[in-house]
Amino acid sequence: MSIDIQSLEKVYDSLSFAIDSLPEEKRSLFLTKLVLLLGNEIADADKICHLINDAATFEN
Repeated sequence: MSIDIQSLEKVYDSLSFAIDSLPEEKRSLFLTKLVLLLGNEIADADKICHLINDAATFEN
């Protein structure tokens, strides 16, 4: 299951706005809380851990 490009752009814009509106020292807490909330919706620990590893991989 994947999300269409228009919806993905909406999510990106919402996430970007939320991050930019926070003081820098609160951004990590926000992202951690967001992952936990989304993870609760996904309800699959292995998938969540896989996605965290994907997000932590920075390749050109």
